Amino acid sequence: MLLKGCLHCHTTCSDGDLTPQEVADAYQARGYDFIAYTDHDYFPRQRCLEAYRATRTEMIVFTGIELTVFEKGYLHINKIEGDREVLHVMNHLGEYDLPLAKIIERLAAVAKIYPLDAVEITTKGFRNLEFEVPEIAYPKIASDDSHTRLGIGRAWIEMDAGRSKDAILRAVKNDDFWNCYL
Repeated sequence: MLLKGCLHCHTTCSDGDLTPQEVADAYQARGYDFIAYTDHDYFPRQRCLEAYRATRTEMIVFTGIELTVFEKGYLHINKIEGDREVLHVMNHLGEYDLPLAKIIERLAAVAKIYPLDAVEITTKGFRNLEFEVPEIAYPKIASDDSHTRLGIGRAWIEMDAGRSKDAILRAVKNDDFWNCYL
């Protein structure tokens, strides 16, 4: 089954402008099949989980968190939970303003802390071609990292996978998807 999704969305549970329901409605209106709420780790979580659970949509909705990791500066790692699978993605490589060699060093350091499964090669939905290289030995995903309605729909992944959380996360881990951009 062909699925379209975004694995990096922010809501009013952290620094996004839209509620979880408004985020879901906006993505569903654009034909998405799945999204992941990945609000920041430094905001209270209980109210977020309640708001996520209250969301009504036909899409598959992942609960995730954007972790702030300090490794020679701050880095962001999305932890996205399926039913049994968990996906760890190092986010927005282009935002760190580092050369490729330094990004590779940071990836190696973070991989000692978290089981990295993929990297995000977009910055706010804009493609960063400099990270689409074999030296980065992880699946490379495109995502919006949306914080506003304007940020929704710039970049996404598509895959031919079963319509379940774990099937989607396994497809990403296995690099069995493709990136799409506006």
